[in-house]
Amino acid sequence: MTNPPKVALLVAPGESPQPFIDAIEHGDGEAVTLDATDKLPEAAGGLLIAGEGAFNNSDTVPPALTQAIDARYPVLGIGWGMHALNVALGGLRPVKIQGHGGPGEDPAKHPLFMAPGGKVGYTIAGSGWVTAPSAHTHGLLPVHVADGLLPSVYAKDQVVEAIEKPGREWLIGVQWPAHLSDRTPKGFDSLLLALVERSEQ
Repeated sequence: MTNPPKVALLVAPGESPQPFIDAIEHGDGEAVTLDATDKLPEAAGGLLIAGEGAFNNSDTVPPALTQAIDARYPVLGIGWGMHALNVALGGLRPVKIQGHGGPGEDPAKHPLFMAPGGKVGYTIAGSGWVTAPSAHTHGLLPVHVADGLLPSVYAKDQVVEAIEKPGREWLIGVQWPAHLSDRTPKGFDSLLLALVERSEQ
């Protein structure tokens, strides 16, 4: 029996890591939880950085995220983690938005446009208009996205719902709660499954 792939897990300060640990285990991986100042552990082959809140002005880019990017590890950012990934690559912090729900609320369902040909669409095996849960008060607009990152999923109001790095590197950020496989459409858990698979060293 082989050991499960180890995925480093970094969660926004004050949030529970358990839902994200469960999601990694759902993908047959093993979570290695980190604090904000921890370096990326040698045993980990990928990084999940996540949280329900916004990456605000008092937040700094965690060293483990910078290390993972520099070492070309697979990275999946969810919510707060998507914002952190964008800032780490030179983008702007999220801004307050309306109509997308909020943390602690039951996620609202809203339509998103998934661009064909991107990593997100390829991994989920979908493109065009899809309906996904939403529960965030802050988001990115196209002007906020870092140079070199591609906004690949949009809401109707042009809020960016997913970013990715084109090319061979697997750097993806999504705004929806991708760790809640029971609330997302069929196939949406493929992002976490792909992260675990790519974390095998």
